[in-house]
This record gives sequence, C-alpha cells and structure tokens, in this order.
Amino acid sequence: MTTCEICNTKIGLFSKKFTTDTGSKVCQKCISNVDPVILIDSITSAKTIAFSMDNDIGDSYLAKIGVESQSDVRKQRKEEELAELAKKEQEKKEREKQLKIARETLERAKRQEIYHFKVHGVTHYELSKMITYARRNDFFDPYDGWTAGDIKEFSPYEKVFETDLQGAVSAITFETEPENKYDPNAIKVIATLDEKKYMLGYVPAKQTGKVLDILKKQNRGEISPRVEYELTGGKYKLADDDENDFSDDPKLKIYTGKREYGFNIKICDNNID
Repeated sequence: MTTCEICNTKIGLFSKKFTTDTGSKVCQKCISNVDPVILIDSITSAKTIAFSMDNDIGDSYLAKIGVESQSDVRKQRKEEELAELAKKEQEKKEREKQLKIARETLERAKRQEIYHFKVHGVTHYELSKMITYARRNDFFDPYDGWTAGDIKEFSPYEKVFETDLQGAVSAITFETEPENKYDPNAIKVIATLDEKKYMLGYVPAKQTGKVLDILKKQNRGEISPRVEYELTGGKYKLADDDENDFSDDPKLKIYTGKREYGFNIKICDNNID
C-alpha cells in the first residue's frame, strides 16, 4: 500500500490515484480540486499539484520542500502593495510638506522685501565677462540641461534661456563712488563669483537715495539686509510651430534668438519674520 506524496494519506489498493513525473502517487482527495489540464502522467510534479491545490494541505507540502505557495505569493504581493501604498502616502506627505515650506518661504520673502531695482548700464560693464567665466567653468547647465526634444515636450511656445546664474554668485555688494564726476551719489553694484569680483553697473540715479538709506540703516544695525538677484536675457531656444509646415497639425521647430542681458536686484530684511 502506498501513501500520498502530498498529504501522506494511505492510498487503498483499488483507490483512484495519480502518478507524478517522479513515479510517486497522489491521492484522489488531493487532485480533486486541481485543474485537469495539468494532470498529465510523467509530466506533472507533486509540487505543481500542491501549488494548484491552493489549500493548507498543499501549502504544508510546499513549505516542507521549500517552495512558495499561492498563499505565500498573495501574501508577498499584498505586502508589496501595502509597502507601495505606504511609500506613496509618505511621498504625498513629503510633497505637501515641501509645498508648505515653499509657500511659507515665498510669503516670508514677500514680507521681507524692502526694495528692488534693475541694475543700470549692465551692457557697458562686466556682466558679460562674468557670464563668460561662469559658462567656461561650468557654473550652470546651458538651457538647464534640456535637449531640443525636452524643450518641445516640456516647454513648447516658451523661451528657454541658456544662462542661469542662480546659486553661482556668492555675494552682491554696493559701493558708493563719491569721486564719480557725473554723479557723486553713484553706487556701484559688485557681484562675487568664484572669489572674483565683477562690476555689473550702477543703482539707477533716481533710486540711489533709497539704497543709501538702506545702507545707513544696515550700518546702524536697524536692518539685516539680504540681497537676491535675477539674471535675465541672453541666448534662448523656442519650440514653436514650423512656419513651413502648412498641415492642420504642424510640427514644432526649434528657433533660436537673443535678448539683451539684464540684472535685477531685490533687497530683503531678514529681521522681518
């Protein structure tokens, strides 16, 4: 009398049974819930039958021979799904946290701003020289590292400028120039990049009084200025409809152009919360 390979139940001499690919026997009870399609003598293994049974008896056999069962697979899949959900939830919370911080930072920056102006005369002084140095020494990725394909896909119909000096300039300072024969109240705007100083231009004549007042307040300790800056202009790429494509759905073409450089200054007071 033989025993069932899977459940170890004795199989009667005249009982219906199945022979596996290794010659072992499986009882009728074990194969009763198994898809008949897989029951082919000399091909089907006890492992395959046990996996298809998808019950405690089959799972016990699979555990004994060190094979995952369907319940193991479902459990693992469920754990993976729960882990993925937890990951997405954590990412959502992190995005919300970063968004909140960004909003608070923006609102604080608006409250802290006390003055802004556009630097005068940048085309005549050292702004272009500073940009050339920054470009040659890889202080920025041209066009934010975007290819023509990226511009077409992510920023169509918008100018994407080559140069971005955000984070590259370590300091913006103001220097009075009383010996200036044209304007004794002139104030130079100096930028520091890689420990090199560049004279960018001047505070506009109509605005020197306000900037001088800010510098005096700083010297008296009444304010704690923070200078922010923005470079504008330069070479750009633009993804726009191809002028030579007269179809109903014209393809995008990359156009290039150049705008005169500009340099904007914003002065904030860190003492304002």
